[in-house]
Amino acid sequence: MYFDTIDSTNAYLKKYWKKLPSETIVWASKQTGGYGRMKRKWISQRGGLWFSVLFKPKNRPMNPWHYVRLYTMSIKYVLSKYRLETVIKWPNDLLVNNKKICGILGEGIYTGNIVSAIIVGIGLNVNNIIPDDLKNIATSYVEEKNKELNLKKLLKQINSTAYYKYYLKYFKKDKISIFTKLWIKNLNIRHGDFIKVISQSIEKRGKIVSIHGDYLEIDFDGKIEKIYAGEVSVRKERI
Repeated sequence: MYFDTIDSTNAYLKKYWKKLPSETIVWASKQTGGYGRMKRKWISQRGGLWFSVLFKPKNRPMNPWHYVRLYTMSIKYVLSKYRLETVIKWPNDLLVNNKKICGILGEGIYTGNIVSAIIVGIGLNVNNIIPDDLKNIATSYVEEKNKELNLKKLLKQINSTAYYKYYLKYFKKDKISIFTKLWIKNLNIRHGDFIKVISQSIEKRGKIVSIHGDYLEIDFDGKIEKIYAGEVSVRKERI
């Protein structure tokens, strides 16, 4: 489903998810109310690829974070075919030279305690020029490669990769842990790295003990704590 302008592709699917079939894609040239994790505003001007995907599968894992990983891996793979190498920033971003090029948001729709649907929202900077006040933290394909991509073709490539390369193969009870391990291998952090953990106005520095799908175990001056993906931002410290 294509819109020239919409408030938010995620918000649209959250409103109409019951009526729409699984794997419905909503794509817009411009979002006026785009948002990311922790409800941070996401600037969505023309030239970027802004879309959301609805999942209502039967007999598939229904953890929203699995679907975030599905798209970080798929977009990383597709961009590599356009000779742009990215790294995955735990838990939901793609970076080029430490600048964000893509953010991904997974949201669960609950019926009681049961997840009835999952919506994955993707914001990928492609042909859009990054505002001057964000150039030190964000980038786009056109700014990295000095050429534009066909957005409709790119959208199809990303979703085909997600579905055929990863979803059908790994999104099974006995295979999803294999996919999570594959995703961990593509992260920009490793065991033993020092990171800064930002939660609201609090910042702490620690050392990674172990990396899991939904959380990190961090050594804060001898005290081991679990840091969950939905609660904090994590930045790798430069030594």
